[in-house]
Formats: sequence, C-alpha cells, structure tokens
Amino acid sequence: MPGNGMPTTRTTSPDLAAKLRAWQETADANQLAELVMEARPQLEEAARRTLRRLGVGDWSAVDDAVALVLDHLRRLPQAAAGERAVAQFDAGRTAGTRAGDCGLAYLLWLARERALDIARHRRRQARRCELIATAAGVLLTDRARDDLASSEPPAEAAADPAARLHAALDRLEPRLRTVVEMLLTGKSQAAIAHVLEVCEGTVSRLRGRAIAELKRVMTEQDSPAATGHVATGHRPT
Repeated sequence: MPGNGMPTTRTTSPDLAAKLRAWQETADANQLAELVMEARPQLEEAARRTLRRLGVGDWSAVDDAVALVLDHLRRLPQAAAGERAVAQFDAGRTAGTRAGDCGLAYLLWLARERALDIARHRRRQARRCELIATAAGVLLTDRARDDLASSEPPAEAAADPAARLHAALDRLEPRLRTVVEMLLTGKSQAAIAHVLEVCEGTVSRLRGRAIAELKRVMTEQDSPAATGHVATGHRPT
C-alpha cells in the first residue's frame, strides 16, 4: 500500500494472522520463527516511527521495543511460571481494520505500545539523571562538593557527572538511597521524617551518611589508589 509509510515488500496479512493463531494454539517454535522472520521489518518500522514521533531517534531504542514485542509473542501460548500473562491475539477484537489485516494490526499495535513503553522509560531515566545531576546543589555541603572536585576523576567520568552520581546512588544501602531519592524529588526533611516515621534529626543524620557514602563510592570508583586500598583490606574513611 504506497503512501502509508510501511515497506512495500511484506508478507500478506492473512499469513501473519494464520501464523499468530498457529503459534498461540500449538506453541510450535517453527511457527514462531516464521512469524518473527516475516513480521520483523514491519515491527521495526512501526516502532521507529512511534519513537521518532516521541523524540527518540536512536536504533537501540527500536531494538529494545522490538525485543519487548518478541518477548510478548513468546508468551502468547502460555506465560512461564512467575511471568505475567499477555494480551492474546483475537481476530474478532481487531476492530477498525480492513478485512484480512487483523494479524498485521495486532503486531503493529504491539510495536507501537512497546515503543511507547521504551520512550516512557527513557524519559524517566533522563529525568532521574537530571535530578541526580542536581545532587551536588541539593544534597552536598560546600565542603563535600570541594572534596568531590578534588578527587580528580578520570576525564571520561568527569565529562558525565550525572552518570557518576547515578552509579554512586545505586550503590547506597536501601534506606540511604530512599532518603536521597526523596530529597531529589523535592521532599523536605519533615516530609521524609513523616514517611519514614522517624524524627527530623534522624533524617538529618541519614542525609549526612548519604553524603559521606556518595563521596566514598565516587572516590573508590574514580581513584585506582582507593581501589587498591580496598583490595588490601584498608577501608576508605
């Protein structure tokens, strides 16, 4: 169908619908392999267009979206133990499509939905990095900032302070990380104390411990000498 943005060479939709039904009903791995081989170009194109419309232009995001679609298809016959069941293919529910397009419509819907998931996830990650990048201003005292600056991180890490802070934050113990994350979202010490059911003095002490731990972790990551001390049994103070 020229002009609709889809590749001009593609499998006919009835074949896709038949393979979807066969895989879903029989769990025949050969049917899944054929389905994926025939549908992948359409999945990639639909995911790419959706992501581009949302401002995400790199192919790794397309690959991630398609991988999520393939995982969905894998679970069509039956989800494994501990896995969530997925929306199954039902030709009768594919409303608003032309006759014979139900299989393709289902697959393109999956691709667009998973692309939206990837875009949302990347926005959350970007937002978190932005928040973490402000940690020096929100969390750290002037002295702690000076200490971090004097640790002389490698040029590669110094070029991305948000990544360094992000990695350090992930290594904090859960309670300290919770306090830091709540501070980064703008919660006051009083609000954090209420959530944790502790006094504000405890929150202040946890905040101080978080600052010290962030400094220690970042120094350990960036300084070969610090790593060597840990290896020989000397803990950084």
